Amino acid sequence: MPDITRGVEEREYNGIKYWRYADDIGNTLRGTVVLFDASGQIPIRTIPGFPHIKRVYRLRPGVKRFFHANPFFAEEKLDGYNVRLLLHQGQPLALTRGGFICPFTSEWAEIWWQRYRLDRFFADYPDYVLFSEVLGDNPYNSQKDPTIPSGLYFFVFEIVGRDGELIHVRDRYRLVESHELPTVPLLGQFSSDRIDELFEVLRNLNEKEREGVVLKSSTSRRAMKFVTPRTDLRDIRDNLILEFDLEPSFITNRLLRTSLFVREFGLNEDEYAYHLGKAFLEGYANLETFESASETYNIYVQQIQTWNALRALLSVHVTIKTESIRSVVLHGIDMLKIEFRRVFRKSTKRYREILRGYGHID
Repeated sequence: MPDITRGVEEREYNGIKYWRYADDIGNTLRGTVVLFDASGQIPIRTIPGFPHIKRVYRLRPGVKRFFHANPFFAEEKLDGYNVRLLLHQGQPLALTRGGFICPFTSEWAEIWWQRYRLDRFFADYPDYVLFSEVLGDNPYNSQKDPTIPSGLYFFVFEIVGRDGELIHVRDRYRLVESHELPTVPLLGQFSSDRIDELFEVLRNLNEKEREGVVLKSSTSRRAMKFVTPRTDLRDIRDNLILEFDLEPSFITNRLLRTSLFVREFGLNEDEYAYHLGKAFLEGYANLETFESASETYNIYVQQIQTWNALRALLSVHVTIKTESIRSVVLHGIDMLKIEFRRVFRKSTKRYREILRGYGHID
């Protein structure tokens, strides 16, 4: 058993006791969850955390280094948030990347159970876990995909078997097809000698302002991810107002990736110099009418208790301001539409000081 005073947190959700690993500990990944039995005394199941996927900054040498001459699959990298969907003691659960049972996504999982007949999948594979990207109206990612309708949707990108290991990529394709599960788009199979075709796929994704690709070996569990500059520039624009709450390398990493992509793909440098400057000017434009460093979200829940539990979870890190709650009907379901803001404390304080003329020591 882990020492719960050292990087492992004990939590409870709807009568379910669980541990979440708040940090990597040995070979156990951050976000790993240990679920207990109904008595809350005996750990009965461990859900592994999300595997680390390395991000490469240059595509051609990255592909050669990761895959050599072996074939690999390219899947679209969707811009949402990660959850693990599973069935525990007859109850659908959604675990976040950090290892929390999310009350909001777990409520939606009950809708998905009916909509996508997930009961059939988990009847066949009760110990499996669906690693999924979730898109739509959500409380975690304010950059909503414009192609996604109102509501919440999941897309499977990995499946973990009963042994706690990722199943082979071809087996995953077979399972999602046979059970008609939503899945991330498959863009094709490539190899290092067909890299120019993959370049064209990335150019097309960039023009459409899609996030990028995840490349996965067809013979092993090797994987890498590669993103497009238009999404990096969008990230810079939309997150400058939160700058002092971000990791120090958030902006510089995106500047580096954009610069390398533009040159490797032969894009117009003058055009991207313009887009880069525009991203900064538009990102800081909010300071002209600044009140707080915040993001606005709209979500749909069935029960007010779900919102209360979610708000308590989010409030640990940011201040939550509820703007409105109103009854709506979504996809034939009576729901509550909730608009709220996440107010980021460090950035709010720092920008207020800057705008009031306070000095700063470099």
